[in-house]
Amino acid sequence: MKPKIFVSIDFDGTITDSDITDEILKAFAKPEWEEIERQWEQGIIGSRECLSLQFSLVDSPIERLLEYVDCFSPNKSFFPFIDFLRENQIPFAIISDGFDIFIKRILLNAGIKGVPLFANKIENNGNGLKTIFPYSGKDCSFGICKCSVAKKLSNGYKIFHIGDGRSDFCLSEKVTYTFSKGKLTHYCRKNNLPHSSFKDFSDIEAVLEKYLKNSFDLGKAGFISILQ
Repeated sequence: MKPKIFVSIDFDGTITDSDITDEILKAFAKPEWEEIERQWEQGIIGSRECLSLQFSLVDSPIERLLEYVDCFSPNKSFFPFIDFLRENQIPFAIISDGFDIFIKRILLNAGIKGVPLFANKIENNGNGLKTIFPYSGKDCSFGICKCSVAKKLSNGYKIFHIGDGRSDFCLSEKVTYTFSKGKLTHYCRKNNLPHSSFKDFSDIEAVLEKYLKNSFDLGKAGFISILQ
């Protein structure tokens, strides 16, 4: 029998090569957004506070931001990866600390439908933009508590997480295995967390295919790079 697993997938910088939230802020926010970003990176504030403050510096309506994100698309390797998960009946979801309206737009433009999505929300409120965090946690400073969302969705299955940045750090400590790049790879290495670095989703698919055939021992394969 195939192992029962759930795959959680980050969006910004993982499914897309660019961080969509940062790209929007670069294009539309007042310059002060960068100082707020530094405070978040230094751990002075959490991402929920960071995102609220940053998007309060954006004067453009959501409609203009949506037009802007039309120039971004998922990495090409994401399309066959989704097919692979569906063909193998592996439950999965995008769990992002970004905003669902932008993610949905990018996925729809790419013709990707029916992907479970859990992310923050943003809307026009007459005086600018209002950020909403429906999946925040009481003891979590992020916009979305990826740990609690992934745990609930996994239905007790082993969780495999795919990500690249700070919003993935906490979840990488709790899952069975992490596929990482960028800052997340450094974090996993520093904290001796079982992980494989990846270049695109074809790398991940190759490992999962072996795992489903019981020919990939996670206990012995931790802390490896599948790029080597």
